Amino acid sequence: MSLTSSMVDVRSGRLPAELTSFIGRHAELAEIVRLFDRCRLVTLMGPGGVGKSRLAVRAAARLGESFDDGVRFADLAALHEPSLLAAAVGEAAGMPDQPPGAALDALVRHLADRRMLLVLDTCEHLVDACAMLAEVLLRNAPGLRIIATSRRPFDVPGEHTLVVAPLARPEPGRYDPAEPCESVTLFADRAAAVVPGWTLTDDNRPAVALLCHRLDGIPLAIELAAVQVRALSVEQIVTRLDSRLLHVRGRRSGLPRHQTLRAAVDWSHELCTPGERLLWARLSVFAGDFDLEAAERVCADEELPSTEICELVAGLVAQSIVMRVDRGGAVRYRMLDTIREYGAERLAGAGETERFRARAFDWFAAMVQAAGPELATPAQPHWLAWFRREQANVRDMFDYGIRSAGDEDLARTALATGRVFALQGLIGEARHWSARVLESRGELPGPDGTEVLALTGLLAVLQNDLDDARGLLRRAEERAVRHEDLRGLGYVREVQGVAALYADGPDEATRLLAEAHDLHARSGTADVLVPITDVFLAVACALGGDPATAVRHAGEALRATEAAGELWCRSYALCVRGLAVALGGDPAAGLSDLRAGLRMKNDLDDRLGVALAFDMAGCCLVMLGDAAGGARLLGAADRARDYTGTSLFGPQHRLLRGVYEAQAAETLGDGLYRRAYESGAALDAGVAVAEALD
Repeated sequence: MSLTSSMVDVRSGRLPAELTSFIGRHAELAEIVRLFDRCRLVTLMGPGGVGKSRLAVRAAARLGESFDDGVRFADLAALHEPSLLAAAVGEAAGMPDQPPGAALDALVRHLADRRMLLVLDTCEHLVDACAMLAEVLLRNAPGLRIIATSRRPFDVPGEHTLVVAPLARPEPGRYDPAEPCESVTLFADRAAAVVPGWTLTDDNRPAVALLCHRLDGIPLAIELAAVQVRALSVEQIVTRLDSRLLHVRGRRSGLPRHQTLRAAVDWSHELCTPGERLLWARLSVFAGDFDLEAAERVCADEELPSTEICELVAGLVAQSIVMRVDRGGAVRYRMLDTIREYGAERLAGAGETERFRARAFDWFAAMVQAAGPELATPAQPHWLAWFRREQANVRDMFDYGIRSAGDEDLARTALATGRVFALQGLIGEARHWSARVLESRGELPGPDGTEVLALTGLLAVLQNDLDDARGLLRRAEERAVRHEDLRGLGYVREVQGVAALYADGPDEATRLLAEAHDLHARSGTADVLVPITDVFLAVACALGGDPATAVRHAGEALRATEAAGELWCRSYALCVRGLAVALGGDPAAGLSDLRAGLRMKNDLDDRLGVALAFDMAGCCLVMLGDAAGGARLLGAADRARDYTGTSLFGPQHRLLRGVYEAQAAETLGDGLYRRAYESGAALDAGVAVAEALD
């Protein structure tokens, strides 16, 4: 992979953009295309820095037009939890969100009828899990093809491995300047990028050729060397590198190319200042990309003051050890895996790994805990955007915390992280982490422990796992009653009310939610999940045939959230008020509320909320006589709901939905209805949102 290749957005699954020129590899590209004529899994193998990822991206781009359902890219470098592999790959492949335990079956169903090329990048640290996943998917999805990159083969039936060789390099004494050479071209290209105007000349060409030969044509090593032309001549680079290579080859065993890359990284490390070396090692604790503030908070101490971090990061960027990444207008930084692994070795050698892993946990745990109370304020969009950027680091932090943090700190972190996951519609992953906390620690202490049980119960309800939810809620209720915990009991009654909405019907749900509303008021609880009680009350009343009361409860939620400056609950309240107004006889006014709610949900990237808005807006369109438009939105709603792994709000919701499905089918005829529904289900999420708002 190029040192300057872009950060991959795993959520979107798009191929990463190529930010530097792609040089050579014509034979390998042709061979990958040829292999896919007779196999379905090609694993690109080779040491770190040889260019496997870059080649996979270029090959996927070339092959992409052959696949009706396109190409999806899953960057697995920051994923260290094998149980999340299927869910992470599914997310990249556009699969609905699922609990990790159900993700493999869901991914098989999702891909079964698709013609898609899937790129699994950086698999070696999860090779057993990746091998199993690839074998299961290929057996069950005949239209699927996979390109994987790994330092180790999968060793599964049907796999064809292609060893990615270094770039062609000059042979000493036999280099003909008239013949193009890939490694020399790469060095010249990258050197010109760091020193404008630098070119190959008759004077420096022999030294460049010798350097590329010494570096065995390994792209990462060549790029690291090219950066040094800022300060050194090519002849000086060769002289300094030669001494490093002789030292490494004289004392290490193993493949020469691994030794060469190690030598290049060793040499780059040697050229850094002591402060840059220290920061390089400490930055290795970040699982994903990071911002300057995180680097200052986690990596600084008396030996490395925070006031020096910015300048040191800039120095590492200048030497291509750290790369600048722009994400959503925010400047962030990352290291390639090879560079990060080297830093981690240095950190371990200094006996500092545990200290800085703990500091990373402290920083990210403090951030998500700070987010908790602010999720009910105008700062909510800021925190949700922060979470989207930091998701890889938060996952890694949480995994460390489950194994190492104190119970009270873990409980606070679990509550805040669970809320942020849930507000993004990532119900399956939120449930996974909550379940891991409870499995590893049992019941956590204090009121926070009660709330963790209730929140985990809510996540189970949203995924229609009512048996698991009831067991969690019984435990939470016993604790809250025993300790006279009104706040905790308020959450328990709230979740019990939602569970009743899914199972027992609106009357029981209304009773429990009303009790929860009273308990929240008595305990003075101010939280993003408090006004949602009124939203669920409005849903229960609307489904129970009392739209006027539903409008009143939704209005109470709107007033509370508008006063607080909160958006997530407010957008739900708008959607539910829209449905209630429509059921009360004014579908045009209801649709206006629903569109306002949908805009907010789309801006917040709340997948579950978008699904609900589609569903209710589709019903409104049917009421207004647009049966085809309504059917399309109902199809889009089901696809979006499947994406979150959630279901409709119980039998009354299904009954109501069925009424408008039947009305649309009667107007259009079954065949036209089915075609309209299926066309809506096939819409890209952004296109569906634009259509619903039109």
